[in-house]
Amino acid sequence: MAEQHDYERPERPVEFRTILFLYILLGMAVALLIHFILLSTPAFNWLAGA
Repeated sequence: MAEQHDYERPERPVEFRTILFLYILLGMAVALLIHFILLSTPAFNWLAGA
């Protein structure tokens, strides 16, 4: 039979997976913002064939 451990995880205010998801979401938002800012300039607007 499997042993049962009687230890408890330390209480954290926010779970690791939640923080990881938020960092990924924030990184994607910043990357999209930078790309759209660059697309709005005439020198870096590769969609308009600059």
